[in-house]
Amino acid sequence: MKMNKTIIMMAVLAVALTSCTDDITVDHVNEDAYANVTSLNATLRDAVSGKSSTVVELRKDCYQTKLAFYLPRAPKKGVDVKVEFDPAYLDAYNAEHGTSFKLYPADSLTLQNGGKIVVAPDETKSYSLDLTMKPLDTADYEDGVTYMIPLKATTSTDGVKVSEDESRLVYLVKNSYTQATALRKPGEKSVFCYLEVNDTNPLNILQWEMQDGRLLIDYVCFFAYNINYDREKGEVYVFSNPQCQFILDHADEIIRPLKERGVKVLMGLLGNHDESGLAQLSKIGAQDFARKIAAICYSYGFDGVNFDDEYSAAPDLSNPLFTNPSNAAGSRLMFETKKAMPDKLVTTFQYGSMGGTDYVDGIPAGEWLDIAVANYGGSGHPLQGMTHANCSANSIEFARGGSISVSSAKRWAQSDYGYVMIFAPWAANNQGSSYQFNSLSNLAEGLYGSRLKTPQYYYPQTRSFETVPYGN
Repeated sequence: MKMNKTIIMMAVLAVALTSCTDDITVDHVNEDAYANVTSLNATLRDAVSGKSSTVVELRKDCYQTKLAFYLPRAPKKGVDVKVEFDPAYLDAYNAEHGTSFKLYPADSLTLQNGGKIVVAPDETKSYSLDLTMKPLDTADYEDGVTYMIPLKATTSTDGVKVSEDESRLVYLVKNSYTQATALRKPGEKSVFCYLEVNDTNPLNILQWEMQDGRLLIDYVCFFAYNINYDREKGEVYVFSNPQCQFILDHADEIIRPLKERGVKVLMGLLGNHDESGLAQLSKIGAQDFARKIAAICYSYGFDGVNFDDEYSAAPDLSNPLFTNPSNAAGSRLMFETKKAMPDKLVTTFQYGSMGGTDYVDGIPAGEWLDIAVANYGGSGHPLQGMTHANCSANSIEFARGGSISVSSAKRWAQSDYGYVMIFAPWAANNQGSSYQFNSLSNLAEGLYGSRLKTPQYYYPQTRSFETVPYGN
């Protein structure tokens, strides 16, 4: 179709006249995305985990790791960096997170080359500096207490910037001088077990010992405590049924023996048929509930928490504590929980709306989610900043007849996943089941090359320490 040239010229003239007579308003353009075009915004990270905050369990041997300085693109000139111990940051960190960590002694820390790093002109990462932490004995330091190593990077090189947040690298050092470890060899997988505590005593975990003396279970999740809403008080809280409360009341007799054998003990949280679901809390609701989770974990010695988004009713959106159910809301709770207890584990069952998102407030999931296990028959999926090593290779439901063969366990052992999840062994009508025990033994043989010892007894009830002979 052809247009009259006169009409076209008139249209152009009209636009030109309008642009001369009217004010043109241009919305503000966020220039943050272009910051690295004219200057380089650098980051300091642990070179092994890639994280800005890393938890270390320090026992009787020195702990060694590496740190590095990262740039978004090659600087085209050498960049000089200095990493230093920054004790003044301790109080600010504790105030922000509501924690009371103590300062790791600077004279027990060795940083290679005095903390000096150089980034070559054509590189985006510095060479790695060795960081060595000496053990903290129990004569001068408290066992079971978390100590903090605050490091900060600075540079005077023109064109290279390090923001306050990105300049910091924090190590949270848990003094585990007298505590046992699961004794997993490099490359060996971990077993993540949900224990149905309504009818399974957690002390039965100690009966699943391999012929080589190690326990089968590395991580046990007490399934489950609940999220609930108190309408009278107008607050979300952690509900404990009689079995769950019995465990809290007898933490020294139940939780501590497991931890002494190297088992990580997690508080499982599940919806409970009201509007306060795990993945439908607003930001302020998530922050409040996260503080309550942290208080329980610190008070009773839990190593962390596990989230399972099931059995919740629709939220009341007029309540400022709630929002529409979503993966974003579920991730917000995980993020706030990690912030409230940074030295504890945050784990999730990737189901419902607790599958996770890649970022919260621009911070990748790998900074606030430690382990992701999948629904039955599937594998966990890593989010930003995570790998398959943070996820389960498979999940088996024992309560409904699930079983494990040696060949399946060997296949999982050869995968790049870090965990195998099992749910509810020896629960309900399967107390002391020899069939299930054989499956557990198959799992041990396939993963670790060692079958389980035959137990002498087991605990038939959660709210009792009485035992019965195994095999009856």
